[in-house]
Amino acid sequence: MSGEINGTKVLIKKNGSTIVGQMEATVTFNGTPIDISNKSTNDWVTLLDGELAGKQLQISGTLVYNNDTVYRAVRADALTGTQDTYTIEFTSDAATDEAFSASFVPNGLSDALPMGDKVTTSITFLSSGVVTHTAAV
Repeated sequence: MSGEINGTKVLIKKNGSTIVGQMEATVTFNGTPIDISNKSTNDWVTLLDGELAGKQLQISGTLVYNNDTVYRAVRADALTGTQDTYTIEFTSDAATDEAFSASFVPNGLSDALPMGDKVTTSITFLSSGVVTHTAAV
């Protein structure tokens, strides 16, 4: 398939520094369509065009547990609910590269400690405020 993005080239950065240990990520755009239905639509639902309420970007991922400074800072932010500037970058080539940047709070910190295998941390980043999108060219 031409133009696909290799998932191993998705980076999450905290204040411009890459979070070491990234394995995988899922990006979810949240937003609720606004219902503007009224009696004139005869029971048909009508949604406001071009508008969403409750917009938010969520990034969920699993990282390999490690002692990197940025990784440790993310864990500390998750434990205290501290917001900071995070960016997610899809880096494949100029035709598919894009990025999202915003103030995020790390949430839902969960460590998996399997016997005889690598320790991993699952975490979700919840945006707060406006999300800046840099589109592919």
